[in-house]
Amino acid sequence: MSGNICAFPGCSLPLVDGTGTIAGEICHIKARSCSGPRFDPAQSEEERHGFANLILLCRQHHKVIDDQSGIYTADVLQEMKAIHEGIAGRPEQKTDVFYAKILLNAAQQVEITNNSGNIAINSPGTVQAQTITIKTNQKKVSITPPQGTIGADIDMGRYVEYLIKRYNEFAAKDSSRPTRFAYGAIYKNVETQFGGHWKLVPTSMFAAVCLYLQKRISKTRLAKQNASNGYPAFSTYEEFLTKHATRL
Repeated sequence: MSGNICAFPGCSLPLVDGTGTIAGEICHIKARSCSGPRFDPAQSEEERHGFANLILLCRQHHKVIDDQSGIYTADVLQEMKAIHEGIAGRPEQKTDVFYAKILLNAAQQVEITNNSGNIAINSPGTVQAQTITIKTNQKKVSITPPQGTIGADIDMGRYVEYLIKRYNEFAAKDSSRPTRFAYGAIYKNVETQFGGHWKLVPTSMFAAVCLYLQKRISKTRLAKQNASNGYPAFSTYEEFLTKHATRL
């Protein structure tokens, strides 16, 4: 349906050229993560990754539509896709299966060589990959949350860590639990809820992350017991900062 050509009007760049070089990307019309461009919370996961919500673009035009999402709305991209399919669409060729596999493989794996900047893994609003390969001579690789994320803000990061620790502390004391408590499960729950590790979630989502964790704490048996006795289960963000002021 794409004719192996970028769907952006006027662009004739092949998605995969005759030498096997990949210039194209599988792009979501409505974002795959909650902080991405054109995200639609009403979409199901099946719809989000379905054919109707995907468009094939070269890397340059993928960046253009995401950087200017106010101009390139979901309706605009759907119309762009339909027009392109009407112009470039053709009967399937044997090589199309090969090209499709290459594009899918590229969407699932990213190789980073001699990087000296920041790498965001599974971070909402950035390039998503299933596999990250890092080649380095250093024994230890340090991944620092980029600016604008919760992990990059000392106070926000400390408070989220406090809430996670509080939840694990309360939930682990529930003797009625049928299975052994998993301390790491809450990290996966946050990741599923917000599309990435909490440290890489944008600061604009900080309040939502905190509210989610506070509700999880409040639902534990110990928190309910404390509430009935008039004891709060956790400190608010303001109370936490007052009690544990950052020391420079």
